[in-house]
Amino acid sequence: MNSTRIIRTIVIADDDRLLRESLCDALSDLGCDPHPAGNAGEAIELLSSASCDLLLSDVDMPDMSGFQLLSWVSQRQPDRGLPAVLMSARADEAMSRAARAAGAITLLPKPVEITSITSLFHSLFDGRPKRTAHL
Repeated sequence: MNSTRIIRTIVIADDDRLLRESLCDALSDLGCDPHPAGNAGEAIELLSSASCDLLLSDVDMPDMSGFQLLSWVSQRQPDRGLPAVLMSARADEAMSRAARAAGAITLLPKPVEITSITSLFHSLFDGRPKRTAHL
């Protein structure tokens, strides 16, 4: 049988392996194609080599901050308009404002609630086709 479904490619940049795995599982359940990155450098490799529909990034990573990663995306790929979400255990109102000023859609507090990711996914993508895969 030939059916069509929307596939969303999402890069998840976080040095916390357990969180990356949890987010990958949750996004897979939503029909996404998650690509985990253990740091910003790995995320840059993924973003440079493939089309992506969303970037989820930790703020605090060992090689580069999530803010620096967003800056890289906006400088090197300005036409893409890649939606980005930052995550932090130190999330507060000032950091949330800074995240939005840097181009992020929002800042999610860690530990990240899977329901927050699900709600965010639906608000971003429901009714907005991006690319299709034929099964």
